[in-house]
Amino acid sequence: MRLSKRQSSIVTAAAVIAVFLIGGAFVPNFLKPANFLNVIRQCSIIAICAVGVTQVIVIQGIDLSVGGNVTFCGMLAGLLLGRGVPVPAAILCALVCGVVIGLISGSLYAYLEVPAFVATLVVGQITQGLAYLFNNGRSFGGFPKSYVFLGNGSFLGIPISDYIMIVFVAAGIFVTTMLPIGTRIYGLGGNEQVLKNVGIDTAKIKLFVFAASGFCAASAGVLLAAQLDTAHPTQGEPYQLDAIAACIIGGVSMSGGEGKVIMSMVGALIIGSIRNILNLLAVHSFYQNILVGVIIIAVVAVSMFSRLRSESKTAQFTVVENGGGR
Repeated sequence: MRLSKRQSSIVTAAAVIAVFLIGGAFVPNFLKPANFLNVIRQCSIIAICAVGVTQVIVIQGIDLSVGGNVTFCGMLAGLLLGRGVPVPAAILCALVCGVVIGLISGSLYAYLEVPAFVATLVVGQITQGLAYLFNNGRSFGGFPKSYVFLGNGSFLGIPISDYIMIVFVAAGIFVTTMLPIGTRIYGLGGNEQVLKNVGIDTAKIKLFVFAASGFCAASAGVLLAAQLDTAHPTQGEPYQLDAIAACIIGGVSMSGGEGKVIMSMVGALIIGSIRNILNLLAVHSFYQNILVGVIIIAVVAVSMFSRLRSESKTAQFTVVENGGGR
């Protein structure tokens, strides 16, 4: 039987507990407070990206430009800071560029009807290439202390990046549950034609969703560069896979119409914890990507199997009912 939304949430929460129990039992230093704060800080980048990606997947899309967007906007902010641009102006410029990148992907998808994976893959490749051109493929750092504080500072013992993550998650929840656009996003993922029949411009909804995803990715890129005090032309690559994995593990349906931002954040916590455990065990990042990929395949396979089984049982029940009424 297909898991209900409540059962899916319980399973995801249980997975978090299982990861922490396994990590605490077999990995030295995993449950130490300092490492736990480090895990949450690392998860903040994944969770911020996942807020935008959740909405994209809910409308039956996919955003493969996240990695390039994170890199490009982080590099752009760093480049501007290196040339003496004030911190607020550099951040604002990077965020605006992230929204524009999202709007480009959304326009290709909404108006030219280019498949989302093609549109975002192309846009992601372009932004990644531009990031290489910024400094001839070299990294640079030494940013102002006020900027680095965003990624590494703390307030009341909690990293600033965690507060930023909470703001993004809260905003995502508010938009998707409290505003009319949220209802339309889920409606678009469920049945686009129904919205068109009542006169709703679905293209504008798609533009909004991809612009939001672009903004989230840009924000993550700015925060990541601040955490590392370095901007590098490949530093956003892992977060594309991790953001999608966080959404899928959090129960966002690849078929559209289902998924919660808060559960994607839980999925980000799982992915971040797994990454941290593998880092503590000195597992190379190549193998980490393989493991995360396997996790995605397994979760999608289980989800699709449950869906097909549920639909099969529904069809059998309908046949029996119709036969019994003759």
